[in-house]
Amino acid sequence: MSRGRYRYRLVLLIVSVLIIVLLVKVYTNIYTNRYAVKSYIPALRGNIYDSRGRLLATSEIVYGVYLDLNYLRSFAGNAFKKSPDFLRLLNAFGVSEQLSELDKKNILRLGIVNSRQEAIRKIPTQFLKFVAIVPEERRISLSDFGLSAIVGRTDQRYGISGAEAYFDKILRPVRDGVVSVTYSGIFGRPLNYVKIEPENGKNVRLTIDSELQKQLYLLAQDYKEKKQATEVGVLVMESSTGKVRAALTTQSWPTYYMGYIEPGSTIKPIIFSAALELGLVTPDTHYYCPGYVKPIEGLDLTIKDLEVHKDINLYDGLVHSCNVVSVLTTKQIVDSFGVEKLYEIFQSFGLGRETGIELQGEIPGKLNTPDKWYKADWAFMSIGQSIGVTPIQLLAAFNTIVNGGIYVAPTIYEGKEPAKKRVISKSTADIVKQMLEDVVERGTGINAKIDGIKILGKTGTAQKNKKKDVTAVFVGQAILDKPYTIMVWVDSPQTEKLSSIVAAPFFKEVVLKLKQYQDDLMNPKKQSYTNLPDITGWNISQLKELAEATSIVLKLNGTGLYVEKYATSTTTYATNVTIVEVWLTDTPIRLKNIVQ
Repeated sequence: MSRGRYRYRLVLLIVSVLIIVLLVKVYTNIYTNRYAVKSYIPALRGNIYDSRGRLLATSEIVYGVYLDLNYLRSFAGNAFKKSPDFLRLLNAFGVSEQLSELDKKNILRLGIVNSRQEAIRKIPTQFLKFVAIVPEERRISLSDFGLSAIVGRTDQRYGISGAEAYFDKILRPVRDGVVSVTYSGIFGRPLNYVKIEPENGKNVRLTIDSELQKQLYLLAQDYKEKKQATEVGVLVMESSTGKVRAALTTQSWPTYYMGYIEPGSTIKPIIFSAALELGLVTPDTHYYCPGYVKPIEGLDLTIKDLEVHKDINLYDGLVHSCNVVSVLTTKQIVDSFGVEKLYEIFQSFGLGRETGIELQGEIPGKLNTPDKWYKADWAFMSIGQSIGVTPIQLLAAFNTIVNGGIYVAPTIYEGKEPAKKRVISKSTADIVKQMLEDVVERGTGINAKIDGIKILGKTGTAQKNKKKDVTAVFVGQAILDKPYTIMVWVDSPQTEKLSSIVAAPFFKEVVLKLKQYQDDLMNPKKQSYTNLPDITGWNISQLKELAEATSIVLKLNGTGLYVEKYATSTTTYATNVTIVEVWLTDTPIRLKNIVQ
């Protein structure tokens, strides 16, 4: 064999071996995804809406920008810190103050931007390969008008308070999406393309009406200043369903389910209902009120009344909030059945335990077991002392009476069936309801009276801080388009003290505001906007509300659920009409100006 032919075969053999090795390597790379490009699409938490479909909380995809300092040091040591372009990078993201801390970090979070392009524009070219731009979820929610306590907060995609925490398993993202492209090692052409859409969390609709919440919150703020109080709170609940339409306090934390007050005389309807149900009294049962009562013979203890009622029956004892009648009626219960029965009565009305409202952190109030009661505790409990109730507990307990004797668990979940139980008979409830109506007609609640609206209610003035301050309470029912059970409380008012002249008038204001709000919904006033609110991020439901309530003409472009951008103009065929051209998107832009 000639030397030339030998060399040719040797070269051919070597080339063949190389081709085989290359093919094996390509095959291995393809099927081990070595030449695969993957990108992840974050799944988002579900949205939270109010009872009318207004957006309360939503999520959007943003991009976290991270600088790999270890990788950068492996190329440039520490010299990069003196580079003008590096300082420009830090300034672009507003983290220049972290320059002195770089030696302690391996990864530096530069910040969050709305798009990859925005991040790339901020990063000098020579630093691009050291930076990771990672898609992340950003949660946006309403926090004004007391809504933050209801909606709650999240951390690392998990709910940590409010509805965000309670409904976390429903709202939480299920699975991130992924786009995977596998390339050929020789030609660089896609061999396989796979896209899996993310599975977002489910949406939740609350019973809260955010617009009503806003109006009542502003009303409460004004009343707080007017009465120089430390707190004003409002709860509005549908009597028959337990759906809470507004829940607010001017405090910075939600006292209506995470704090308790002494109920004062608002406890009396419960006492009287129980005594009637047990057959111990009738509405005509007679008492004598000299202005005080000694509940326990041989004990130097006197409970005073605000006035001397003299001869009075059970019925008028509630109408005029007589302490003597309440103490003596409670004594009949205790003498006949023991203090255990009184404890059982309170529990049957939901006191001493959580209502189960869908807000994490609810407390049970304060109701000691009878073995921990002092000798005269039963007497003080009969006038709403030595017992602590959360406002939501007291609202639900009072509602039991005005709801025909049926306890309804309060809820903020629109899709929930109301949990109900009968506590007292309808006949007993009807008797006490008539008493409560007369409380407003001619008793201590007369300042809550509104002509043309049926109102049942009870005042309560709970002393605190060694009688220097009080919590003025009014809890009642107003019959509007449907029955609503409403509670208001004014803590430590400085201008006046008695609930009859502090809480009752405010209850009246709340009912009138609620009626006005309902009337406006039924008969919306058409108006033109000279200054249109920023509707970026609004959803379709909100746009529909805006169009129905105003003379605005909407022109929609594209498909989607949210407003990406908009522009306004005026019409040439009519006067005082605003035209709003709207471009829609499927991606939540931001949550802003939702409660208008």
